[in-house]
Amino acid sequence: MVKKPEISIVMNCHNGEKYLKDSIESVLRQTYKNWELIFWNNSSTDKSEEIFKSFKDKRLKYFYTSKKVSLYVSRNAAINKTRGNFIAFLDVDDIWYPNKLKLQLKKFKDKKVGLVYGKFIKLNKNNFFRKKQIITKKSLPEGYITKNLLKEYSVGLLTIMIRKKFIPNKKETFQVKYNYLGDLDFVLRFSLKHKFAAVQECVGIYRQHDDQMQRRHFKSKSVQFSRWYKEIVSKEVFGSKDNLKVFKEWERFHSHLTIVKQERSWNILMQILNYPLNINKLKLLILFFLPEFISRRIVGET
Repeated sequence: MVKKPEISIVMNCHNGEKYLKDSIESVLRQTYKNWELIFWNNSSTDKSEEIFKSFKDKRLKYFYTSKKVSLYVSRNAAINKTRGNFIAFLDVDDIWYPNKLKLQLKKFKDKKVGLVYGKFIKLNKNNFFRKKQIITKKSLPEGYITKNLLKEYSVGLLTIMIRKKFIPNKKETFQVKYNYLGDLDFVLRFSLKHKFAAVQECVGIYRQHDDQMQRRHFKSKSVQFSRWYKEIVSKEVFGSKDNLKVFKEWERFHSHLTIVKQERSWNILMQILNYPLNINKLKLLILFFLPEFISRRIVGET
C-alpha cells in the first residue's frame, strides 16, 4: 500500500529550465521525507520536462497542459492534484534550505494554526546594492496577524505551508483574475480567519527577476494593485480604512524601492520626483543619490 504523503509541494513551471535542477534538488535534500511534489508543466517549450524526468524518484509527480494558461489557473490545477494534509509552494527558480519542511511541520502541532511562514533571502546578481538580502531581520509576527501584514507585508510564497483542510475553496485557492497579486490576496484573506505561525530563521532563497523584467512589470503590477485596492476598500474586506491606507503606502514605497535599488537613471529619478511628498520620498532620494554605505546608515535596512 502506497503511503499517503503528509505534505504536498506545488511547483508550477513555464520554461523554467535555467534553475529547475537546483530547485528540485533542494526538495530532495529535505530532512523530512514524507512528501510528494506536484510538478505542473504549463506548456513549456524548453527542456523543463527533460530535466524534471531525469530525476528518478516516485515522490515526483508530473502533469502537463498543452495550452498555456495563467499562473493562478495553473497553480489551482496543481493544488487539485495534491493528496497531503499540508501544502507548500516552490517556484522553479527558488531554493529551500534542508530543514524547511521539518521546521514548519512542527508548528502545526497547534491545531489552530492554518499557515506557517518564515524568513527568506532575496537574491539578485544585478542588485545595485546587495546581491543577497534577508527579507527582514525583525521577528516575524505570529497569531492573528492581518493588521501586522497590512502595516508591513513580509510573507514569501516559497516559505509558506498551509493546512489543506482550512482552504475554503480548493478549486480556486487563488483568485485567477490576478496576474501578480494572487499570493498576496490569498494570504491576507486567509489571515482573517486563521492563526499564523512563523519560523524565525531563513528557510529558503528567492531569486529575484532581472532588472528589465522588473521594470516591464512595474506599471502592470501598479495598475492591478490599484484595482485590487479599490475592490477591497469597497467591500470592506479588511475593515479599517486607516490600516489599508498604511498598506497602500507600504506597497507603493517598496515597489519603487525595488526599482531604485537596481538602477539609477533619469526615468527612475522622475518616478521618485512624482512620488507623494512624505518621509518615504526622502528615503528614495537618499538611496538614489548616495553610496550604499552612507544611505543604509541614514535610511536603515529597507
